Amino acid sequence: MDFNKQYKEELFDSEVYLELGKKESDPVAKAFLFRMAEMEKKHASIWKEISEKRGIRIGKLGINDKLMIKFYGIIRKVLGLELTLKLLESNEENDIEKYNELAKSEELDENEREKMREISIDEAVHEEMLTTIKAKDVSDFVYGISDGLIEVLAATSGIAGAVSNPLVVALSGLIVGISGTLSMSIGAYLSTKSEKEINEHKREKVKIQKLVDRGEVSKKLSHILSELGIKDKIAQNISPQLVDVAEDIIAPKVDESPLKSSAVTGLSYIVGAIIPIIPYFLRLGGMLGLITSYVIAGISIFLVGFMIGLLSDVNPKKKGLEMMGLGISAAIATHLIGLLASLVI
Repeated sequence: MDFNKQYKEELFDSEVYLELGKKESDPVAKAFLFRMAEMEKKHASIWKEISEKRGIRIGKLGINDKLMIKFYGIIRKVLGLELTLKLLESNEENDIEKYNELAKSEELDENEREKMREISIDEAVHEEMLTTIKAKDVSDFVYGISDGLIEVLAATSGIAGAVSNPLVVALSGLIVGISGTLSMSIGAYLSTKSEKEINEHKREKVKIQKLVDRGEVSKKLSHILSELGIKDKIAQNISPQLVDVAEDIIAPKVDESPLKSSAVTGLSYIVGAIIPIIPYFLRLGGMLGLITSYVIAGISIFLVGFMIGLLSDVNPKKKGLEMMGLGISAAIATHLIGLLASLVI
């Protein structure tokens, strides 16, 4: 067992959380990050104690580690806190499973194995705390870029098969991108507005029911609590105490702004849409323009897929490669259609 490695991993995580916490403006997120830093520092001190007990000299974080800590601070500014934490977690093995195994290790004495069990519990709390950090705008932006990238790449690829003038291809792609941006923006506005209106109607309905029949509202709350995994008897006992805040449980308030949702969706879509048409605006025509568009769009799709993988807790590299393969395949298919169309034009 590499005791020094275990110590440095925990210390590194502690320093990253501390760095992110110092730069965080949201007081809730800042408190979360400082708590995480403190938790990881405690784990590092346990490994230090175990190592020193065996006469093993513990090293400090190296220059590369310190540069990586700064790197995460930069990533935070670019991608937001949720994606940064997901990226940090993706570079770690399953800590809960790791410490459960270490709690059975013969290389440790009983007292040390107990500490491994305590760390495992800490890591479970750690995982639960991470789920509270959400950034819907970042998620919407990433998915919006994905839509714009793949749709306009496929469209321009098909147009390039039918038309040889790169500027015509670029302008056609831009028109497709702008029309998609308007369509997506309007759709996001109407969807968010409708969701808020339906939610407000539900909340008002619950408020009226509270005045008419508090017992019926209590039954609804009990049912909801049971579906969440709370035992029926406990749910029945606590539901009457929750009637005063029933609307916040049955129909939690939606604070998202339709205008903001529309702006984020539209901006992200057009950002993605512009990437595949850059080579054509640079007057790269024929096979050179097509391949250049595929390369820069393919890399972009992979990066977007990687981020989507992080957000959805699936293998980021696998998700990136999957999306890149599908996106390029769609582009090649539409290009073949464009070539057939060129025979008619």
